[in-house]
Amino acid sequence: GKTTTSINVAAALAEDGARVLLVDADLRHPSVAHHLGLEGSAGLAHVLSGQMSPKDVVQNYWKPTLHILPAGKRPANAGVLLGSDTMRIMVEQALTQYDYVIIDTAPLSVSNDGIVFGRWAKGLVLVTGRGVCEKKELKEISESLHTAKVPVLGFIFNYADSKKTHSKSNYYYYYEDAPRKKSHKK
Repeated sequence: GKTTTSINVAAALAEDGARVLLVDADLRHPSVAHHLGLEGSAGLAHVLSGQMSPKDVVQNYWKPTLHILPAGKRPANAGVLLGSDTMRIMVEQALTQYDYVIIDTAPLSVSNDGIVFGRWAKGLVLVTGRGVCEKKELKEISESLHTAKVPVLGFIFNYADSKKTHSKSNYYYYYEDAPRKKSHKK
C-alpha cells in the first residue's frame, strides 16, 4: 500500500494546485511507473549513477503540476546510490522547484533507505497494513526509527478490520482488544 498511498497523496496535492514530484526510490522493486502506465526504463538510478540528468527522466503525469521520477533499471548498489551526496543534493534542489517531494522507498523491513530519507526530511510517514506487517516487525521498525532519531510524522494503516473500530470515533485499535469499559461497583 505504500506506493498506492504515495501516488494518491501526490495526485491529491497536485489536484489542489501544488507542484509535486513523486520519486520512485524503491530501486530494489520499482513500481510507480508500472502503476501509472509510464515508461520506467530510465530514471533515478540513471541520474544517481551520472548517466542522465533529472530533466531527461522526469515525466509529467495527469496534471501539469504532477511530475514523476521513475526508478529506472534496478542497480546492484541501490543502498549506496540512495545514500549518496548526489541523491541528497537532488532532493534539496527538487525542494526548491516543487511544493512537495514525495519519495516512495523500499519497505523498512527490507532496507534502511526510508531512515536515510527520514533524516533528510526530518521525519517520515509510515504506511503499513493489517496482515502485511506483523506487530513484532512494526515494533522493531519503530525502535529503529527512534534510535535513528527519525520522527514518524504520520501513520497510515491499510486493510483495517472495521469490527475493531470504536463506534463513536472510528479510531482503529492496533492491539488485540479495545480498551475495556470500567465497571463501577456500588
